[in-house]
Amino acid sequence: AALRIVEAEGPKALTAGLAPTVIGYGIEGALKFGVYETLKPIFLAACDGIVTDPTQPYLVAAICAGALASIILCPMEETR
Repeated sequence: AALRIVEAEGPKALTAGLAPTVIGYGIEGALKFGVYETLKPIFLAACDGIVTDPTQPYLVAAICAGALASIILCPMEETR
């Protein structure tokens, strides 16, 4: 299929939708990282004295960050 596209429309046609995808994933990554780094100390403080291993609060922070990024990115992907 790629060869037919290159023959018919040229090699630039293969990168037609690349920019919005890269921008979307950049936004998602930035949101995940920012929210995760913000939530880590909050969840650690909330679990202080309850858990000794920080893995569980970090995991909950990561789940929340991923969910929030997905909730924000899904409408943007749908409108694209």
